[in-house]
Amino acid sequence: MSDELKGEGNQVSEQVDNMKLLIISFALVAFSMAMPTTTNTTIRTSSNLLELLTNSGFTELTKSLVQHNMTEIINFTGMMTIFAPSNDAFLHLRENPWTKNLTHNMMVKVLGRLFVLQRKLMPTEVRNEMMLDTASQEKLRLNIYPKVRTVNGILVMMDPNIQSEKVIIYKVNRFPTSPAPGRDLFEMLNRRKDRFSTLSRAIEVANLKDTLKTGGPYTLFAPTNDAFKALPEAKLTKLMESPAELKSILLGHIVNGTYFLGAFMTSPDLRNLNGGLNRIFANGTNIKVNESRIHIREGMIAENGALHSIDRVLLPTVNSNSTVSV
Repeated sequence: MSDELKGEGNQVSEQVDNMKLLIISFALVAFSMAMPTTTNTTIRTSSNLLELLTNSGFTELTKSLVQHNMTEIINFTGMMTIFAPSNDAFLHLRENPWTKNLTHNMMVKVLGRLFVLQRKLMPTEVRNEMMLDTASQEKLRLNIYPKVRTVNGILVMMDPNIQSEKVIIYKVNRFPTSPAPGRDLFEMLNRRKDRFSTLSRAIEVANLKDTLKTGGPYTLFAPTNDAFKALPEAKLTKLMESPAELKSILLGHIVNGTYFLGAFMTSPDLRNLNGGLNRIFANGTNIKVNESRIHIREGMIAENGALHSIDRVLLPTVNSNSTVSV
């Protein structure tokens, strides 16, 4: 790695921190699946953002904006939508060993992605897969599921907690994370070759690389290297030598749309790109797809969807409408 610029070291550190945040975000969602039980919609008249946040109970967010000199946001006078973490969310951030030592630059990004400027997004305007540009130049993806709403996978009650003339605030209990530019589904796999090198190679053999780089949004159920090793060696060898058959199998691991863990609460049947059904079974934090266990701590957010690590390869059954884990 070049060391010509001191800033490059910080950039790499931030990228590592960001990847850690991406990995743990899915696990955080799984352990905070309960919907907020109260709605505290209040109309505030204050024109001062810090005063509005403080009076609304978001004291930790207020202090962080000042501490990290977020003057562009503090002094912004236009329309604004805020996904405001609770004080408990800040406590969790400081206590978690992976996030308690975030650099100043990383915190600026973490805070910036909470703010959508020039727009007051009302609940009636929210659509599934809606993308919002944030003050950090990153994007937030809103998803609507039967029981919950999420912002980049984090549960959010889409009834505003606080409103003023120009500002609307939605409370979240965790910090949403966001993939860096260029982190498509295939790129996310390549960054975890220790876990997904076999899958990455299979995707290239099956000529699906461009699909996972530019298509979507998709949800990819990604078998680990160990999942492929569990196949009979002769079968795996044959698949790698049969691009058409391999493509058919891999399409069974891809679903149209973005499904974070909160989407699995109702154990939905999801139709994959091969035309079959991926059956989800959810019992608390025990979540399976076609009997293959989903590793909830290894989920990742990509620019064009979500990736869930699974421990078995999903193979078609005699009934083409479903698949089975092997």
